[in-house]
Amino acid sequence: MNLDHLEIVLVRPETPRNVGSVARACKNFGVGRICIVGSEGILEDGWAKATAHGSEGLLERARLVGSLEEALGPHSFAVGTANRVRKGKLPPLELPHEVLPDLGHATRSGTCAIVFGPESRGLTDLDLACCARLMRIPTAVDQPSLNLSQAVLVALQECWRFAQGWTMAVPPIPSKKPGLEHTSPADGNLEAPPTFSEFDLLLGRVETLMAKAGFRPYADDPETFRLAARRSLSRGRFERRDLRTFLTMIKTLERLPDRE
Repeated sequence: MNLDHLEIVLVRPETPRNVGSVARACKNFGVGRICIVGSEGILEDGWAKATAHGSEGLLERARLVGSLEEALGPHSFAVGTANRVRKGKLPPLELPHEVLPDLGHATRSGTCAIVFGPESRGLTDLDLACCARLMRIPTAVDQPSLNLSQAVLVALQECWRFAQGWTMAVPPIPSKKPGLEHTSPADGNLEAPPTFSEFDLLLGRVETLMAKAGFRPYADDPETFRLAARRSLSRGRFERRDLRTFLTMIKTLERLPDRE
């Protein structure tokens, strides 16, 4: 796992102290990227820097965006965190050791995100639907929820242990080409995978073709259909050559005459 390619995404955090503690946890375990969705002005509160304890630089470099879609745009893989899932169409909740092999594989060639929700209610079903996989941090039954910064700390420790090889998780599938295990896009040897933004462009063209063919999404809800389709493409093994193949197919179909 390449921790340099991992970003912690905080969706609408409510407590400046927690944001500062998240920065401290990130520095403890070698993760240098934080993105904050919404919560305008939360970093201006003095408690954010006070609880960062030597990690103020991460707060200063944090990305501030207005939506989760914008936060995930540059990434190729995203893991949402939750204690329970209420909507049957969402991916199943998995334990860290089940998610980390694919997350680790995805960070070898592209950037990835672990997404956390606000302290009072967690991620919404729509937020979770934006993620390729969902992860639950196991706790005792009588106290199932964790404080935001605690949840980030535990998740990052799991990632760090996996990166060190100190985990019971099944190791990621080795590269077919020797010598690529520790490469990154900057090395020029391993092609970066498609990002969520590129998937959205691809799906936009697919939806246009489907609409011409008379397709109507269930309950006239195109957003749910798009999120489900994007999850199918972004499970961590979709390569850029696959994207080019799909684009070739779409370009061919776009040349067909319109239906009369």
